[in-house]
Amino acid sequence: MIRVFFKDSALYTFANLFTRGIGFILLPVYTRVVSKEEYGLFDYLTTVGLILGVVVSLEITQAIYRFIPEYKNNALKQTQLASTGFWFSIAMYLLLCVFCIVFAQELAFAILDDAVYKELIIITSVLYLANAILYNLTSLMRAHLLSKKVVIVSLINAVFVASFSLIFVLYYDFGLHGLITGQLIGVLLSVSASYIIVKQWIKFTFCFTLLKTMLTFSAPLVFSSIGVVLTMFVDRIMLKEFLGAEQLASYAVAIRVASIVSLLIVGFQSALTPLIYANYGKQDTPSKIAKLFNIYLIASLVCVFILSIASTALINIVAGENYSEAGAYVTPLVCSALLSSMYLFFPGLSIAKKTAVIASINIFGGLVNVILNYIFIPHYGAIGAAFTTLFSVSISFFINAIIAHKFYKIPINKPLAVFTFFSIGTLLFI
Repeated sequence: MIRVFFKDSALYTFANLFTRGIGFILLPVYTRVVSKEEYGLFDYLTTVGLILGVVVSLEITQAIYRFIPEYKNNALKQTQLASTGFWFSIAMYLLLCVFCIVFAQELAFAILDDAVYKELIIITSVLYLANAILYNLTSLMRAHLLSKKVVIVSLINAVFVASFSLIFVLYYDFGLHGLITGQLIGVLLSVSASYIIVKQWIKFTFCFTLLKTMLTFSAPLVFSSIGVVLTMFVDRIMLKEFLGAEQLASYAVAIRVASIVSLLIVGFQSALTPLIYANYGKQDTPSKIAKLFNIYLIASLVCVFILSIASTALINIVAGENYSEAGAYVTPLVCSALLSSMYLFFPGLSIAKKTAVIASINIFGGLVNVILNYIFIPHYGAIGAAFTTLFSVSISFFINAIIAHKFYKIPINKPLAVFTFFSIGTLLFI
């Protein structure tokens, strides 16, 4: 399992390095070509898309991850599962698109404070649909452990999105509309490439019985995911509402720099989840998960140390002095990102199908984050949002780890864990 994990993790990390590398190359362009307010609105729309992503399709892809490995010797059942989940997700997003098109003007005024953004609402809703299709197709690849093909699609998507966004922003000077349109065209081309890879599992078939089984597992996870979203993304929504799009832009740049740690997170997350579901019944799996967790802890400490030192310099390089205040937000955001993925190493609740418990934990953390952001953002601004998010993520992680351990024991190295958290806490204090 560990050998396969490192192979898959390396592939996902390489793909993420490439895509994040392109993002960092383009960030100085975007922050200098589009206005600070437009960049803030771009991040705001991206955040709204992430929130909708966990609600609209009722987290059906989580059921794909859970049930596909159970039918690895039954190709027909796998096809029925994949097709049912895929068409359900597409139908739900099509309904969202129709709603956005019909009420585009009202949504533009309500969300972006100006009805002139009506066309942007329509284009963005189509982008949400395209991203949903791509996510469903690549999730199916991950469920079948097709890591190399996931990497290829990720690379294709990164190149297409970057190329078309640059064309519309630099050559045609379309600003915010150009960013969204370029992403849409790039994702649609990537969808075509993805479908070629997984078309053997996507058929014009739909099984309501399987859908019921899948939703029984995944629907409670919607509340869980809402909790996660409230913990990880509500700060951006509230920053925009309290302080405006320009302040959100600085915070968004800090998040981009902090997202460097996703090189570590995505590699672990993309490779580990399918492997756990495929191997959790084996006797040596818990000890192997514990070894991987130790590696993650050490890597996390190194990441926090380096980024806490280099944050201000990185901000000035990638975004310019206009965003210099963002340097103060990077370290707590890095810690939040790392902690938010540590639950992967404590899969007991998912294995036991205790999705309602997962939902309760995440909703609690999300509500804590909403309340604290509401209190601290008006007084402390973006730095208050960053530390509030970190506090809320920490609560959710530790509660989840303690309860999950009762269902599936992971023999973690406690001295190493204590040392790592103490060291990171010291860096935050400094």
